[in-house]
Amino acid sequence: MNASPSSNGNPTATDMSMEIEQKSRAYPIWINKRRAIDSKISPYGWCVSEDLATNDESPKGLLFVKVHKCSSSTGAGVTLRIQDGLSKRLNQPNQNQTALAHGTCFAHYDHATARKLGFEKRNPSQSFLWSIVREPAQRTLSHYFYFGVSRRNDTATEDSILSVLKNPRKLWLGQNFQSKYLDLPSQNEQSSSSTERIINGYDFLGVSEHSFDRCGNLLLLAGGYGIALRKKGCVKIEKKWTTPKIDEYILGDYQKANKDDYLLYNAAQRSLDKTIDALGRKRVEENVELLRSLQQQNDEQCASKTTMPCPQPEDESMKKEHKRLAKESCYKDDFGCGHACTDEVLADYAAKEWTSITSS
Repeated sequence: MNASPSSNGNPTATDMSMEIEQKSRAYPIWINKRRAIDSKISPYGWCVSEDLATNDESPKGLLFVKVHKCSSSTGAGVTLRIQDGLSKRLNQPNQNQTALAHGTCFAHYDHATARKLGFEKRNPSQSFLWSIVREPAQRTLSHYFYFGVSRRNDTATEDSILSVLKNPRKLWLGQNFQSKYLDLPSQNEQSSSSTERIINGYDFLGVSEHSFDRCGNLLLLAGGYGIALRKKGCVKIEKKWTTPKIDEYILGDYQKANKDDYLLYNAAQRSLDKTIDALGRKRVEENVELLRSLQQQNDEQCASKTTMPCPQPEDESMKKEHKRLAKESCYKDDFGCGHACTDEVLADYAAKEWTSITSS
């Protein structure tokens, strides 16, 4: 349903709020949703081998759509963390459980649009599809300052920034970048919006600005050096900036031109609120506090044990060893660095909890 126009032809704030409310939803717990269809399905039915995940045209596994400059490296790290953790658990047989025959749960975490990957054809009972969205103007600015300024050495000026905002085709997909990147093609595209297809077609959408406080995900610390890893080495990321003229343009013409992305972004935020309410706000808040405590422990114990790919040492004789240590620290590239130490932190926490339970 489209927002009703005001007298001047533009949707009012009330119209937009109603549309956001209509298009948002509470994300159900995956296994509860699947068991409503098949009562015999495994709680980890999406954990399938690579052979099974790629044996036909129906994508399966843990599927992360990695949108450029939407906390994508963090999301890839979380995806690999879940893949690694669950694979290890399922490969440790006990009296009630046999080992996972194929070893590792398949996960996708590379840059590619959902359309190109064919995720609209996925098997919902053998896949978990998720992604992260970001405030659209901030994503566009980050995209330009990363690819244009930091990597191509473009000179950022007020005019060059406005040019990119007015003509984001220079940044590949053009206006409404995130909606185009995440959209799941449908035979009924004429009767539904991209926001509806994304909100209803994904198992979860995170919001970049609220990854820790609102999603409650256990994210690995990825280091905040302001330096990015490239195949040819590290590159310093120039900090993005705006001017009053740029801000005025964003609040006016940019938001109008990217209304699909803003609708998606706001619907994703509202969906998180609804999900928290469905799970129980107190329960979520308690989990967030626990995660913050674990993050602090992780920071204290793992900072000195983790080698990030960037920055690299200036001494040439140390670079080879640094590269080796960084490769050991991270799942891949700069994703999930410090995961082995995080395993130790979580094991210590679990042991203390078990001691507390058995001694009480």
